[in-house]
Amino acid sequence: MAHVQPADPREPAGNLKALAVLTNAGLVLLSTAFLYSPSNTVMGLLVLVTLLALAAEAIVRSVWIRRCWSNAEVLAPGSQRCGRGWAVGVWFVPLVQLWLPRRVTVDLRRASGLPDSGVVNLWWGVSIAVYVSYVMAAFRDLHLVAVLAECALALVRMVAFIRIIGQITSRQAEALGLPPVTKLGQRASQHA
Repeated sequence: MAHVQPADPREPAGNLKALAVLTNAGLVLLSTAFLYSPSNTVMGLLVLVTLLALAAEAIVRSVWIRRCWSNAEVLAPGSQRCGRGWAVGVWFVPLVQLWLPRRVTVDLRRASGLPDSGVVNLWWGVSIAVYVSYVMAAFRDLHLVAVLAECALALVRMVAFIRIIGQITSRQAEALGLPPVTKLGQRASQHA
């Protein structure tokens, strides 16, 4: 295997957190909009914004995972059960996306020196529950309950995912000795 170079995951991590908030907010708005039967224009706008946010999140998540995977190979060579391309691809393959993204996330945590944590299981369990609530929302008798459950679960999933991103990113930055991020208005020479 070729030598893997570490990569700074902090910039995509920050963007990924923001997009996770935007995506989950869009999904919650879209779900609750069905309860009020808004105009086609409003629904179309909500669908468009949510789809754009989902696409942007998928792209940024892919960049973040590639960087974290590279860092994991530097920190704990051979510890990843999936190759770099597959670690990114499992999020997009139907059925496979029901269990392998959790494994990729657990592998990244372990290689980064983080102990096993219930936050990954919480995030993944809630993610599956959100998908189940989507299916339940199709049944007219369960629609209101499913939408309310979906909204609450989406918020829990978002918070857990943001925590996972932050934990892996900060641990890798610390383990790799990456320089501090320059704050707005501060010159890089002040850090040296």
